[in-house]
Amino acid sequence: MINIKNLEFKYHNKLIFNNITLNFEKGKITSLIGPNGCGKSTLVKILVGLYRYNGSIIIDEIPLLKDNIKEIRKKLGVVFTNPDNQFVAETVMDDIAFTLENMNYPKITIRKKIEEITKYLGIYDILEYNPHDLNSNQKQLVNLASALVHEPKILILDEALTMLDPYDKERIMIILKELNEKGLTIINISHDIEDTLISDKIYVMNDGKIILEGTKEEVYKEENILHSLGFDLPFMVELSNRLKFYDLIDNTVYDMEELVDILWK
Repeated sequence: MINIKNLEFKYHNKLIFNNITLNFEKGKITSLIGPNGCGKSTLVKILVGLYRYNGSIIIDEIPLLKDNIKEIRKKLGVVFTNPDNQFVAETVMDDIAFTLENMNYPKITIRKKIEEITKYLGIYDILEYNPHDLNSNQKQLVNLASALVHEPKILILDEALTMLDPYDKERIMIILKELNEKGLTIINISHDIEDTLISDKIYVMNDGKIILEGTKEEVYKEENILHSLGFDLPFMVELSNRLKFYDLIDNTVYDMEELVDILWK
């Protein structure tokens, strides 16, 4: 869905990316993790057309060029770290409607789509609120609704799960998996390795370079490299490893409910 080849980018004469290649597969959940300041958010800004670059980027078979930006942005839904920076209107309803209005959707369709996505995310009852008056969880859910309301082919989460409390984070993870099963390609960019548990593939970045890539099983095996970057293994992986050591389970389990079911059998 997104193919990046030989990407080079400088910011204020500082080399951020030097000939990196990434492939985000259609219909998959891919995580890109790395320490703060390693270039993750810069990559998002390149993908949405905010920065010029050298190299090749193809998004859904369309080259990322100045002339194609509008067409490409219709395919993307993006949620950034700070929700307040994305609000453009005085009510949640108008904020979510903004994207659809710019795409010239009829008013009746806009209302229907907003109702569907806000009920799905559990925020239908706050449509008349000012988004700046909401708590951090609600704010990020509003931004997620704005990113999904036009049914994009690709959802990019740039540290978007950081501000959610554990309950809402778990709920959103379930929703993301449901959307992915319906065909949504998801790119999850994070500095929290726990966010990678739902991934089909993981890239690990440091200093603008890809130093690890593979399935989560392959990446989690590289404990020494992960530890050198300040990452511990996800809790479920650590727990599974200990249970395997005592022959209580045979394989790594990534879901707590599944693990409980196995242990009770």
